[in-house]
Amino acid sequence: MAALLTWEGYPARAEVLVLKQGEVRTLPLLQTRARPPWQMEMLYLGMVEERFLSYARANNWEALSSDREDPRWSRWQLRPGGEALYLPGAPSSRDPSVPPLYARGFYVEAYFMGGRLVGMHLIYNPEEPGFNPRQLQRLVRAWFPDNRLMVYYQVLPEDPDQQVLEAYWGTIPPPYLADIQRNSRLPFCQVFFSPTSPQPITPPSTPPHCLVQAASEEGTVPSATQQETAALR
Repeated sequence: MAALLTWEGYPARAEVLVLKQGEVRTLPLLQTRARPPWQMEMLYLGMVEERFLSYARANNWEALSSDREDPRWSRWQLRPGGEALYLPGAPSSRDPSVPPLYARGFYVEAYFMGGRLVGMHLIYNPEEPGFNPRQLQRLVRAWFPDNRLMVYYQVLPEDPDQQVLEAYWGTIPPPYLADIQRNSRLPFCQVFFSPTSPQPITPPSTPPHCLVQAASEEGTVPSATQQETAALR
C-alpha cells in the first residue's frame, strides 16, 4: 500500500492502473506487441513451448506425436483445428463483413530449441482441401505478424492449381533436417515477410515457376525490391 501511495505522487504515465486487493499486475510478453483484448493471441518465433501448446489446445489442434531425443531440441506433430485468423491491420473479428482465414489443410511440425519455438514445417494433408501459395502467404502473415520470415515452399511446376506440398520457416534443428528433404527433387520457392512491409517480397533467385506464380498474384517484383531482398540474404 505504501508503494502504491508513493507511485501516485509521480507524473501521469501512459496508462492508469487500478489494482484490486490481491490482484497481480501482469504485462504482455516483450517478444510481441500488445493486442486488443478481443483478438486472440498470435504465434511468434521465440514463444515458450508451453505457451505454444496452450494456443494449440485453445484452438482445437490435435497432437499426433512428440519427440525429445535430446534435451536441447524437441518436435511436436499436430493437426490444426481450423481456427479463424485475420491479417494484420484488418478490422476486428467482430466485423462480419471481413472473411477470416482458416488454419487447415495440412499437418504441422513445430520445432523447439531450449524450450522456445524456432521453426515450423507444414505438410499437405490429403484428407482436407489444399492451399495455394497465395493462401499460404496470407496464413503465415496472419499467424506471425510480428516476425521477419523467409518462407520456403514446394509446388509442382506442372500443377495448374499450384497446390503447396510443404512449407517451412525459421530454424530446423539438426536432428529434424530430414523432415524437409522428403521431396528433395523439387526446388523450394521463397518469399520474404517483414512486419514493416505490407506486401511479401519474392527473392529474385527463386526457380522460374515460382516467379511466374508470384507475378500472377502479386505483380512484377520491382528491381529495387530485388536489390533489397538480395541485401537481406
